[in-house]
Amino acid sequence: MKKKTILGLSLAVLLSLGLAGCGKQSNAETTKDSGKVITVGTGNAYRPFVYLDENNELQGYDVEVLKAIDKKLPEYQFKYESMDFKNILTALGAGKVDFAGHQYEYNDERAKKYLYGKVGYTDYTLYVAANKDASEYTNLDTLAGKKVFTSPGSNAAYLLEQYNQKHENKIDIVYNEATQEVLVKGLQNGTADAALLTKYDVDKLNKEFSADLVVNNQPINESKTYFVFQKGDQALADKVDKALQELIDEGTLSELSKKILGADYTK
Repeated sequence: MKKKTILGLSLAVLLSLGLAGCGKQSNAETTKDSGKVITVGTGNAYRPFVYLDENNELQGYDVEVLKAIDKKLPEYQFKYESMDFKNILTALGAGKVDFAGHQYEYNDERAKKYLYGKVGYTDYTLYVAANKDASEYTNLDTLAGKKVFTSPGSNAAYLLEQYNQKHENKIDIVYNEATQEVLVKGLQNGTADAALLTKYDVDKLNKEFSADLVVNNQPINESKTYFVFQKGDQALADKVDKALQELIDEGTLSELSKKILGADYTK
């Protein structure tokens, strides 16, 4: 009788632990259709694309696009890790996040380290913007010897740096991590002669700061923005691309751009 009682208690304990373990795993892993948790690395200070609001909640166009993609992928549950822009791809390379979303343009240097999605979600064609007539700036050659604002780690910085590596007559790159207001004032007071910006950036700065910036309508670099994944994670990249293409075809992406950015900047 004693042996049977001990055996019965042991079985009961094991069964109890097994059920508790199953319950804990289910609750910890997901809350949406038992989908795998996917960590998305993104920024915290690039309004209106991705930023933290007064309640420390992520907001912005990129965030809403990611949420719309997540809805189309019941097998996944996205969670977000916001950090300084310069740290996002480092976190991706270290495996701390599964993919990154922060208005990333394609460039060859990044493509050696990371896997780019194939479907773009924002037009990011760059133009030369100046506080005066920009017609003289028709290509990067015309910026040689000029002071040009750019953000460190950006694709604009990459283009300027690549140009300087290949040419003796170099562009004077002025790295700017300050506010957009500082960028505008710098262009107005001669701290820099020009900046590489998208038409969205120029429209926004002119509206918010009465900047009177002008652009040369000949683009310096035609590009879109893409989500960036870990090398070899093609399955995840393909699923995100498929969902993103559906959002484009449905017109959802265009509507998000109009609502958050003020116009359709997806094409």
